[in-house]
Amino acid sequence: MSPRLVTPVAEEFASAKLGDRRLLRRLACIADAAERSPSGSLPQRAGSSAALEGTYRFFANDKVTPEALFESHMAATIQRAALEPEVLVVHDTTEFRFGGEQPRRGMGWINSEHIQGFLGHFSMCVTREGRPLGSVGLHAWVRQGTKAPRLKTMPDLRDPDRESQRWQDAALLTGERLHGKTSVIHLMDREGDQFELLSCLLEHDQRFVIRLAHDRRLKAGRGRTSEPMLFESISTARYFFSREIAVAARAQPEGSNKLKAFPPRKPRTALLEVRAGTRQIFTSHMAPAHVPASLTLQVVEVREVNAPEGEAPIIWRLVTTEPIDTEAQVAAVIDAYCLRWLIEEFFKALKTGCRYQQLQLESIRGLLSALSIEAAVAWKLLLLRWSAHHRPDADATGVMSAEDLRVLQALSAAEGRRAATRSLDVQTALLELARLGGHIKNNGAPGWLVLRRGFDALVAIRKGWELARGS
Repeated sequence: MSPRLVTPVAEEFASAKLGDRRLLRRLACIADAAERSPSGSLPQRAGSSAALEGTYRFFANDKVTPEALFESHMAATIQRAALEPEVLVVHDTTEFRFGGEQPRRGMGWINSEHIQGFLGHFSMCVTREGRPLGSVGLHAWVRQGTKAPRLKTMPDLRDPDRESQRWQDAALLTGERLHGKTSVIHLMDREGDQFELLSCLLEHDQRFVIRLAHDRRLKAGRGRTSEPMLFESISTARYFFSREIAVAARAQPEGSNKLKAFPPRKPRTALLEVRAGTRQIFTSHMAPAHVPASLTLQVVEVREVNAPEGEAPIIWRLVTTEPIDTEAQVAAVIDAYCLRWLIEEFFKALKTGCRYQQLQLESIRGLLSALSIEAAVAWKLLLLRWSAHHRPDADATGVMSAEDLRVLQALSAAEGRRAATRSLDVQTALLELARLGGHIKNNGAPGWLVLRRGFDALVAIRKGWELARGS
């Protein structure tokens, strides 16, 4: 693994334009502390009253803007992406909720007018093999006023400031940022299934793989007809191959609005049939005037056969610009879409691993500045887990600090698991960290909650280590 791909988090912000070297030094200290203790609170990371006061002053300083901080991490991400012949940009939105009885300045409502927070739309860059490279886009916004009605009217759907516009804006902006540096494929879940978005991406020669949410007409017209729709048509398209996959269990989702899209399920082995074909799809009568009447795209269907009774069968319908002439090409489309799940892990790293939503900052401006730093830390945590799975024998110095590795190595040697002189590889370092959080090796890969507890324990042990070494 090249050292250029795994620089310390503090170096991600070396190019931040803050106009003051003292602010850059403070930023480096804050980023370094966040990497060393990703789950720690601001007081725990700071380590002293003076450093904590400096941290709060930093986030309250008018020269410190979320844009300046994020652009520095983004520039480092683009440098890593430029070393790859092709990258995938995964787009998705998440909610950030903040508790407390007192309202925080600039916050809006989340799902309910009684829950304060904001929404963030990220564009995350990964390689074809799934190695996370960092974020290349972040758009955050708040919902003000009263909660909007669920039914959308024609003006709502054509409003240039509507929330759904973020998908189009993010794709075009990240495509422009990476233009001439590497080839880009955009990945989006069902929320990205918008006819206007599809036509815009085609118009700007953007490649994509997007999961369909809506059935589409195969002929122009309005109202119900006897003509087959896209979903029916693609279910009888050319058969390419079958594939067995292990389906993980899924708990009851939070919120009734997610139950239909993400029903609970038990773990199982699923047999999937893959079909694909090219189809011309037609827009609805509610589309804006500038949208073409039809688009011709490649469509891939992944359908589970013989699903257990009572379990919803797995069905993916993917629309793409990628070729689907051969089995290898169809498999490449599916494999690309499977990497979309990495952004869900990124959000878990932010919220569970870094405990971003527990930060005690009073304004959305400070929280957005902190989010830029936490996004870089979450990327590093995601890289640690990816490396442990895909490059387990690699040297761990690329993904953890030398001081932390020395502590983990000493603990491993003291308890007889490893020789004191033997350096730690990535997989061993991750398991040693997870063990501090109560992880049992036979239980599989450690989750974010276990890793968070591991980092909490490591921070305490490292303090004792430093005190003992100093004395």
